[in-house]
Amino acid sequence: MVSCLLKTLSGLLLLRVVMASTTTSDRMQCTSKEDNVQAAQANCMLSVRQGQTDFRHQKNIQPSLENLRVLLFVTTHLPPSHVEFLEKCWPGLISNSALLQHADVLVYTASEPPSDVLQVAFRGKQVRVEQYVNPGYQAGAMLAMEAGTSGRWFDGYDWVIRVNPDVLILNDDFLIKNMADHDVDAIFADCHDGNCTSHCTDAFVNSDFFAVRTSQLGPASFIQVGRDFDNAEHQVGAAFKRIMENGRDRWIPGTNMHGTCRIHGSKVPVLHSHTVLTQCPLLKGQPENRDIE
Repeated sequence: MVSCLLKTLSGLLLLRVVMASTTTSDRMQCTSKEDNVQAAQANCMLSVRQGQTDFRHQKNIQPSLENLRVLLFVTTHLPPSHVEFLEKCWPGLISNSALLQHADVLVYTASEPPSDVLQVAFRGKQVRVEQYVNPGYQAGAMLAMEAGTSGRWFDGYDWVIRVNPDVLILNDDFLIKNMADHDVDAIFADCHDGNCTSHCTDAFVNSDFFAVRTSQLGPASFIQVGRDFDNAEHQVGAAFKRIMENGRDRWIPGTNMHGTCRIHGSKVPVLHSHTVLTQCPLLKGQPENRDIE
């Protein structure tokens, strides 16, 4: 009887020792995991401070279009050459560009475009058409933004990109990067090919292409009371002056316009060229030489 009791007590004592050892081991493992997490967090913070971590390569915080509502504002008096650009160049441009695939389209035109042209150029996209009576070359160019802002056509969007049908977005990386930057309100091209990248108040803004946050546009943004402009470049320069003064402007690099106000240059992401029509449809990265008129 006594022997049996001693065996039972010994078994219970051994069980308590094993349980205590297991609990201690679990606590040590838990503490070790916590220490590892804290160490990893500390290393991460250290990397950030030392500039060793490039977060652009992390998928969850790459510049993204998902939260940006973008409108492509295509303005034209619709000559035959513009119809050709729409038919031959634009389907390929959209296939090559995440930005263009993401954007809605508003076509501002002096003539009713053939419905099949818009279907071919912007297949599967939401397209709206607004017509106008063409008052002339420069007056018509200036009227586009006056009508768009006063008519509140850009409401509901975060960015509007203004182009003509012969102004081609060939590479959207530069545009997406800056449109996703909260410190940027507009992207321009300088007709005088300056090297300025921000605060460029002396630049001569190209009116055939620009991208601007709609938060910077009001109903009277382009209706300058008492101001007569002789061309669209002076108009957009005045309308966007404050953006440049505040340093929230960015500029297409590598232009070679020499004052002609048609964007070209060896590596420009946006190209305004009449001769490129013969090369359409363009594959991604084409044309290699973009210093063409």
